[in-house]
Amino acid sequence: KTLVLIVDDNVSYVERMLSILSEDFNTASFHTAGSYDEATTLIDELNPQVAMLDINLPGKSGIDILNYIKKEKKNCRVIMITNHAFESYRKKCIELGAEHFLDKSADFEKISAILGNMLNHSN
Repeated sequence: KTLVLIVDDNVSYVERMLSILSEDFNTASFHTAGSYDEATTLIDELNPQVAMLDINLPGKSGIDILNYIKKEKKNCRVIMITNHAFESYRKKCIELGAEHFLDKSADFEKISAILGNMLNHSN
């Protein structure tokens, strides 16, 4: 089963994502984290194929988690999803190895298709 980690501290957003994605991807297993520490623990334990990271988290940011994934040589593909879709963040995240950088409000409908593409090409 494909493991997908959603890291976001906005509970209602996470619930909305889970309801949509778990319908679209019944073969995937979704896990959630709301902070850097929670996320890095789950990344080490579960070794997810895809991580969907919010930038703005309590404490360390989603960019710190992206750094952790790449530094630890985890075989995990990353989608950044944020309300702070500034070009400087986009550039930094892509340079650090994120494959996608999405605006939470503007790109919400694209998430399923992008995740589907990533899952189809990771098997």
